[in-house]
Amino acid sequence: MHPYFHHLFDCLQGRGEAAAAPRCSLSVVAGGLAGVYDLGARLRRSLYDRGILQAKRLPARVVSVGNLTVGGTGKTPVTASLTRLFQAHGKKVAILSRGYGGQNSGVTCLSDGQQIFQKPPQVGEEAYWLARTLPGAAVYTGASRYEAGEIAWEQFKPDLFLLDDGFQHFQLHRDLDIVLLDAAAPFGNGHLLPRGTLREPKSALRVAQVLILTRYQEEHDHRTLTDLQAAYPDKTVLTATIAPTAARLFPESRLERPAALKGQALFAFAGLARPEFFQRTLADLGVQLAGFQPFPDHHAFTQAELANLIRQAEATGAAALVTTAKDWARLGERWDAALPLWVLDVEARIDHPERILEFL
Repeated sequence: MHPYFHHLFDCLQGRGEAAAAPRCSLSVVAGGLAGVYDLGARLRRSLYDRGILQAKRLPARVVSVGNLTVGGTGKTPVTASLTRLFQAHGKKVAILSRGYGGQNSGVTCLSDGQQIFQKPPQVGEEAYWLARTLPGAAVYTGASRYEAGEIAWEQFKPDLFLLDDGFQHFQLHRDLDIVLLDAAAPFGNGHLLPRGTLREPKSALRVAQVLILTRYQEEHDHRTLTDLQAAYPDKTVLTATIAPTAARLFPESRLERPAALKGQALFAFAGLARPEFFQRTLADLGVQLAGFQPFPDHHAFTQAELANLIRQAEATGAAALVTTAKDWARLGERWDAALPLWVLDVEARIDHPERILEFL
């Protein structure tokens, strides 16, 4: 029996230290559920590893970009960076995304590389951001990435499929697995869901070929990098930074460099898995943060919430609000309030990206 189950059983039966611990009811139950999740995750991957369940193959090579933890590793900007890398080497790329946060069901052609056909809320803001950011790349969404890939192949004939958030999507065969790990906490708190943020145990990394340590800062994260390289000597371990590239002021749609935000008193809001990263980015830019309002990841803003944000910003004396490009997509890319809104865009920069090309 998993050790968490022993502890959970003692707690429920009122035995020993487990019963006396004030955190028994929450931490132990979460630990027990994490044990169940662990068994399920291992079993599911094992069924595919052993060929008991068969992954389907698409007509072109498939590169997966995924996480070991839930959210917050910079997957969307890294996917964009990889797309540009492959395009620069003559590859015609089709991105296959789950399309989380969108209203559409089934397979959706969001972009054919020339024209964007759908916008939020019909499609998720991350897939839309990729389509808007990556001219020449097709973007298809759907719960079945295989079905999306089949349709993309018929309509677009890509040289390469880029599978967004694909490390746990076993139903589709991948030729290359790239896993992103946040430099500040590569394995979260070390525990599986729901006790922690791990989607799978660390042993799942055995099937990945490339590990990318994202949001890497040499002065803070060099030890983490060397430890990761030592733990996985058979992997290609790279680093990536995620940096702001542009700031646009609405409603006039004035484009500026991110440095234009320095010294400004701004009220920030964002619906992200890790909103603290956005807050840190603003601080690094020298923004005088008048306030910060986080929302759940993929949050759909209501008019009442936006009106409240404006009232809060005005009460603090902020000169404007500021948010992320993904949140801007969820706002419908419209802003007509009297108080201006800055939208900050970011880009991932991968060190030695040519090492990824060696796998293709």
